[in-house]
Amino acid sequence: MAYVIHPRESRPFSFLHPAMGDRAKTHPTVTAFLQLDTEQIILRYCKEHKDVQPEALWKLLTYRPKHFRWAGGDLFPSVTAAGQREMVVVEVNSVPAGLKYMPHGGTGMDSGYHKLMGETFLDTVSSKSEPSLSSLSLAILHNKKNTYCQQIEPIAYATALADITKEPVYLVETFVDQPNIRWTDGIMEVRDVEDQWHAIRAAFRYVTQKPWTRIPLTTKTVVFNHIASDLSGGRNKLLAAVAYEDFNKQQGGTGLRIRTPRTFLRVTKAQIPTAVQALGGKAVIKVPYSNSGQGVYTVTSQKELDELMAQDLRYEKFIVQALVGHKNWSSSQWHHACTLPDEEGRKYVFDTRLMVHATPDGFRPLCIFSRRAHLPLPDTLDGTEDSWEFLGTNLTVKDTVGDSKSDTERLLSVDNKPFEMLNLNVDNLVDGFVQTVMATIAIDKMCCRLVRPDNSFDFEEFVVLGEEGKILEEIYDLSDTTDRS
Repeated sequence: MAYVIHPRESRPFSFLHPAMGDRAKTHPTVTAFLQLDTEQIILRYCKEHKDVQPEALWKLLTYRPKHFRWAGGDLFPSVTAAGQREMVVVEVNSVPAGLKYMPHGGTGMDSGYHKLMGETFLDTVSSKSEPSLSSLSLAILHNKKNTYCQQIEPIAYATALADITKEPVYLVETFVDQPNIRWTDGIMEVRDVEDQWHAIRAAFRYVTQKPWTRIPLTTKTVVFNHIASDLSGGRNKLLAAVAYEDFNKQQGGTGLRIRTPRTFLRVTKAQIPTAVQALGGKAVIKVPYSNSGQGVYTVTSQKELDELMAQDLRYEKFIVQALVGHKNWSSSQWHHACTLPDEEGRKYVFDTRLMVHATPDGFRPLCIFSRRAHLPLPDTLDGTEDSWEFLGTNLTVKDTVGDSKSDTERLLSVDNKPFEMLNLNVDNLVDGFVQTVMATIAIDKMCCRLVRPDNSFDFEEFVVLGEEGKILEEIYDLSDTTDRS
């Protein structure tokens, strides 16, 4: 159903996850990073990476994406064999969660929610919306279950948008089996609690599970981010890898490169054992369209490979990557930097999510937080381990009734004490920001390749790039439907 969120007058704005507590404050290192302007970022990055052309980096940081304007980069803080600290791209997400883990001060009018709505979403709406739709309403779409922690961010985005526009905003629950939206001549309509339908001029999409099954690829209503950004890499690990390869070729000679582990693309299930063997028996296998840590499998032994091969993996083609592990047994050119040792000397794998958004003046960081694995990283392996326990970092877990929830005990926010455990400095964060921006641009360029000038989607090119029947069936089901309720 769609609920109406009205503009606030003087109510305080928090919308932090309860795990953050009431006194959460951003660590001084993170504050210093967030205060850097574009020129300062370029100076710091080029000082650490002397082969990088400053002009090329300026062009990227001020790039204005056409379709993909808000992204979350998941990065492994890693170390090369030569001891160099580098941020490595795990994936980029087109509907990233995490602002509920980012402290903000005052009344919250400077929160990441307000920055994204005011500096990016409304800028997109003003540049893309049709004048004839200007009298229609705004909406926030989400597919989060009806629990407080799950709905913090959708409600926060709706509240921020209502604050800024001074108009009511529809907050719409949209699930695969209960979409609560329909399309009439390309215009989105949402159903309210009284079963009345309301036309929408622009919608902010916080829908993570197969959004292409209920949102068309071509619409008159502005949808942010565009669904094509999901299929071009934001929810499609296969095309993301292709996009990164294309980007790195285009940046040849500039010193700029998206860092990813060695990757095999379009691997059939029968070919997975051969690809794993080529990586020394230790690899990561990814289902292209999964998210929230689902459909990602770490293999460090024959036992884990056999267990993987016994599963129904649903899709036909997969990605196999070198595994970033301990320096003693990593199959990648990097190994994990890990947290600082705890009182018992244990170190944990962690990743860092760095959320970025495109403003009229260029890309800016929006949110940072980290997540650690459940168990410490072992120095050696004996072939009996469940490697996900010490390599998997995603916080999403299933509860006793099968619903998703967040394991916030493993959250490492940028609050003072948790951030200290990460041993990250300003230059590490700058490196992560640049990697995230480059990966976001790569996916936007892929999106531009697949969205024609008339805004139709190029399915022929999509197939040429290696897509498969099952995902096409899901997309076509909606593309052939003009009115879906």
